Parts: sequence; C-alpha cells; structure tokens
Amino acid sequence: MAHLRSAAQQAKYDAYKAAGGLENGCRLCERKPLKTFKYWRIIGNKFPFDRIAKVHHMIVPKRHVAEPQLRQAEVSEFRRIKEDYLHKKYEFLIEATHLKKSIPEHFHIHLVIVKE
Repeated sequence: MAHLRSAAQQAKYDAYKAAGGLENGCRLCERKPLKTFKYWRIIGNKFPFDRIAKVHHMIVPKRHVAEPQLRQAEVSEFRRIKEDYLHKKYEFLIEATHLKKSIPEHFHIHLVIVKE
C-alpha cells in the first residue's frame, strides 16, 4: 500500500518483511491491545498509513482466524462495536482486498483518522 504510506515508512515496512518480520508467528496476535472487547481487540499499527493518517489503529479478533472462520458471536459483536464505538471514534474503516493483504490469515480492519 505504498500510496497510503510515505516512501520512508514503506521502505521500513518492506525491510521488515524482507527480514522475515511477517514470518514465525503472527504480529497481530503479539500486539498489546489499546482496547479490548469480548472477542475483539484494537491495536496500534507498527507501520501506519502516515501519508493520510493522524491515527491508525486496527481491530482484530482475539482468535487468530481469517474472515471466513469468524464465528457468529464474533461477527455479531463486531457489528455492535462498529455501530457503538468505531463510528464514533474513527473516520474510516479500511480493509485490504485479497490482492493487498499482508496478513490474510488474521482478519483485520484498519481504523483511521485522517490528517487535516
């Protein structure tokens, strides 16, 4: 997503991936939560979309699962969180398509407040 990150931030991210940073464990599972719900966590993004974002967090299920494996209870809670919390706190929810997902095995949505 080079167009959402600055060239410097993208270079850091590319170097991290080239060094195996996305291998040997899930980086989303390892992140400390900023906010916790029953089935979901909000975490910071180590490589934010700094060209557009003043704030860049992500919401991830606590379980390490891809979107098709989400349980109905997780989906229902996500919908409630989206209406009751995310729409009040963030300006955009961004989901990469299968072409651009860097961690497709752990579902996540980017939560963004844009720069002025």
